[in-house]
Amino acid sequence: MDNQIDVTTGTSKLKAVFNNEDSTLFPNQFVNVKLRLDVKRGVLIVPAAAVQRGPQGTFVYLVEDGKAKVRPVTTGVTQGTNIEITQGLSAGQQVVTDGGDKLADGIRVDVHTPAGNGGRRKRA
Repeated sequence: MDNQIDVTTGTSKLKAVFNNEDSTLFPNQFVNVKLRLDVKRGVLIVPAAAVQRGPQGTFVYLVEDGKAKVRPVTTGVTQGTNIEITQGLSAGQQVVTDGGDKLADGIRVDVHTPAGNGGRRKRA
């Protein structure tokens, strides 16, 4: 695998060996592939917008008893708009995903159900 990405195409070179018994591939053919490096199961993910960064590291605002509470978290893999939380949260805890830049520890928050989410609240 090449360690450089072509910035004009967003691609990287990769050499591989395939069984080509039905001759559908030909030498030096250009193909698009997705290389799966790892699959993580049972991990906790939150929207990346919920994770804040400060002088003490990464944190989220939890919603407990109608108030925002700062909770330090350790993050893992980011994929798209989601980020893995490896420490600091438990499944089912509710986190703030919008307006976190205006919050501080202990401030009262109003919970709004996101449009188009089938009436479900986003939870950690």
